[in-house]
Amino acid sequence: MEVKSQSFVEEVLNHLVDKNIFVNFTVEFLFFIIKLFICIGIYYFVLKLVKKIAPIYNKAKKENVIDPSLRSFIRSILYVGLHATLITICLLIMGVKESSLLAFFGTLGIGVGLALKDNLSNFAGGIIVLIFKTYKVGDEVNIAGEMGYVYDIDIFSTTVRTHNNDLVIVPNGSIVSNKVINYTKTPIRRLKFIIGVSYDADLDVAREALEKLLRSNPLVLTDPPVYSHVDAYADSSINIALKGWTTNEHYWTVYKETLNGIKGALDRENISIPFPQMDVHLNNVDK
Repeated sequence: MEVKSQSFVEEVLNHLVDKNIFVNFTVEFLFFIIKLFICIGIYYFVLKLVKKIAPIYNKAKKENVIDPSLRSFIRSILYVGLHATLITICLLIMGVKESSLLAFFGTLGIGVGLALKDNLSNFAGGIIVLIFKTYKVGDEVNIAGEMGYVYDIDIFSTTVRTHNNDLVIVPNGSIVSNKVINYTKTPIRRLKFIIGVSYDADLDVAREALEKLLRSNPLVLTDPPVYSHVDAYADSSINIALKGWTTNEHYWTVYKETLNGIKGALDRENISIPFPQMDVHLNNVDK
């Protein structure tokens, strides 16, 4: 038994001191380093080349017939596909077998699919948005309570630039399952103002003053006509709804100008805008 153990140890030591083993290891290690640098060089060079070509192509195709929304969506897909292709090429250069690579990507696909099922619904939502043209880049929308302009449509999300110039990212999956208001779809848009006046005010005079103010704006359409009506009898005021129509591009201009002029129009008719108030009556109780 001792003889067998000694012979085994001697054989192991002989292999360890064998020069061919160290030579082969050194050669394989050098080949590995060379392959690694080749992969890094290919990855870096291709990405740099794409980044330089893309702006030149976009500049040469300013009048491209492709919709900006579809272009940004395709750009996102190509970006992900480019990285996946480069990673695959680098693994093949490093010596990974095709069968092992296919098995790895198959297993990875199942794992990623289970882990990113929400993102897959977002991807499907992005395709639905583009196919049915719910909105496009530049449209004024109200998505998930965020009002603004569509800034970008990505693979998994839509970016909205609000009127405060904030960029809000909304997942595409939640967009297709919720209400979306696209103000750009229709050429004209209705204005609506709720103005509270005192219970002592003459409603006919108040309504005429407000309608006159809105009609005096040249950006307000004459058809449909401007009109007003009592909207509610509130606790401290009678609320009058003032309504009119204007084009989409002039909506916010008319809206702000009208808000600035409402108080002055009512003041000229001696009509006050009440503020919330409460009457408290104290009764003395004799004991």
